Amino acid sequence: MKSKIDIKDRLHNLIMNRETDYAKDIYRNPVKEYIDAKRNLREKNILFKNNPICIGISAAIPNKGDWFTLHLIDTPILVVRKTSNEITAYLNICTHRGAKIAKDSGKKAYSFQCPYHSWTYSLDGKLIGRPREKAFDRIDKKKCNLTELNIHNHNGFLWLTSNKKSEIKFKKNINHLNLLLKDYNLNNYHFYKSKIINIKMNWKLAADTFLELYHINSLHNETLSPIIMSDIALFDSFGSNIRIIGPRKSVLKSKNKLKTNQELKTHTIQVITLFPNTVLVTHHEHVEVWHILPGEKENESKVSFSLYSKEKAKTKSATQHWDNNFNLAIDVVQAEDFPLGEDVQKGFYADPKRKLIFGKNEPGLQHFHKSINQALKEG
Repeated sequence: MKSKIDIKDRLHNLIMNRETDYAKDIYRNPVKEYIDAKRNLREKNILFKNNPICIGISAAIPNKGDWFTLHLIDTPILVVRKTSNEITAYLNICTHRGAKIAKDSGKKAYSFQCPYHSWTYSLDGKLIGRPREKAFDRIDKKKCNLTELNIHNHNGFLWLTSNKKSEIKFKKNINHLNLLLKDYNLNNYHFYKSKIINIKMNWKLAADTFLELYHINSLHNETLSPIIMSDIALFDSFGSNIRIIGPRKSVLKSKNKLKTNQELKTHTIQVITLFPNTVLVTHHEHVEVWHILPGEKENESKVSFSLYSKEKAKTKSATQHWDNNFNLAIDVVQAEDFPLGEDVQKGFYADPKRKLIFGKNEPGLQHFHKSINQALKEG
């Protein structure tokens, strides 16, 4: 839950006392939840279908005709900006023989043509051309339009609701999102660069990476430790969503400390988890977006990382600046967090009856896994 005390005052008190927010008790999480194939399948079928899923950021496709594709569990999706103000999503499946009509991402398309038999679709999903039309004269073109998916653009965050359950949950989640993301309208940001990372660990273990700052000094001694204060974190939950705010060491040199919202952004790192699988790491100049998806097996995941900046890179120095930030994120997560996580995943199989210990100083981990269990219970 969210405290009524101003977050700047709360964080200031934590810094002065070298303390962190605590959960009420220790939580034991079964190792089996990371290695059970049946559990992994159940999570795919319930968490990723009966819950709203953030599938992308509007800033990735700023112009009419821009698009990107993704594969959400067993669903190929095409996301298109069909007008300057409207973004839509379709099943990335040709209505003729089922081939994908688009791959990867692109800019300023006028239409999409299937590579198999050249059936062509407009940006609004209508079938506008098929070779040898008379061979299909008994099938109305209107019945061959792309299948449109239900998508919401909320402050630049694109949410997919796959069914009635997920749509109801999205509407219930709106107030939480408004509070959590009120200072982050990503419609106004600029896409810089992205990378896909395939890892050998359960998707929840990958998400756990972002849910506590307890490990900063130990695991990130040379990369993040000089920048971020370890094991000092302010925790709030917004429904199933989570916000963790950690102070940068620059706050210790600041005369004004944390008196304004701008100083809060400048001197902190904010890690926001949009349930169940999207993580934002927010900085005062840019935002990292991490989408984490389960793989085919319980010990596989696919992670998409993108960086969005407030200002577009227009000069060599700006490009170098954003390259440095992009590479730092990769150095921290891909080169430090994920290799350790893969080793942890391997160790799970040696003692599958064991339970992990989430300390009182790890409330983010506790809330995340409790939220998953509650969502699975609700079905």
